[in-house]
Amino acid sequence: MRKQHIDRHLFRKVEFPKGRTAGGFFLAGAAICIFALAVFAKGSKGQDSAKPERFDSVVREDFFAGFTGDSEAFARGMKKCEEALAKNPKDAEALVWHGSGLSYQAKAAFTAGDAEKGRKIRAQADEEMNNAVNMRPDDVAVLIPRASITLSAALHVPTPELAKKNFQVATTDYEKILRLESPAFSKLPIHSRGELLGGLAEAWNGLGDKEKSKAYLQRMVVELPNTAYSKQANEILSAPSRTGALGTTCLGCHMGTPQ
Repeated sequence: MRKQHIDRHLFRKVEFPKGRTAGGFFLAGAAICIFALAVFAKGSKGQDSAKPERFDSVVREDFFAGFTGDSEAFARGMKKCEEALAKNPKDAEALVWHGSGLSYQAKAAFTAGDAEKGRKIRAQADEEMNNAVNMRPDDVAVLIPRASITLSAALHVPTPELAKKNFQVATTDYEKILRLESPAFSKLPIHSRGELLGGLAEAWNGLGDKEKSKAYLQRMVVELPNTAYSKQANEILSAPSRTGALGTTCLGCHMGTPQ
């Protein structure tokens, strides 16, 4: 299976559209920032120059705007996914992005008090994202959206069993992404490395493995000195052990983190 590599534009700074906020939607916070992992520059290593425009570049702006409250943009993004899947039901990138959109719809249903509808949509979302990863298990463009969604969901679901399941998926995906990108990892932008290491620290902490979480926090301190990532990691390492979210992701999206 061909590996699709993350290049130096893996993460980019992102700002919430003017007049919009993250609100209460779990996808509009940390996951939006980690979604920037799916941004690949044309001509990156492993990218076929003859291949049509990457799917993430076709839908990411619509989904980003949609996850921050723009319903029309969200509908456009979902429609693009559905059109791509109508042409090719095995389009893994379209499928994983569509699954991420369903996750957003599931959260909206839960928020509206329709738990049955929320569970049904969420089950379909998980099925689509899992099928996409099964089709392209070594493609970071497919792994990252699922990891992003499941980590963000894990930090917000009230059921410990479901949270654990989501943390496990996120941890597995992020560990694989790190392995796939390890040869060029040190050359990636600060934001790229910080979000991935921070995501791993958060996910392992969620699973209760404090030692593995600590190892990634220490990497943030050593490899990302004088950044928002090292500052946050230092604060966590210096404080007594705590439960709950660490806040180690989405640190370079809305501030001047050097690139």
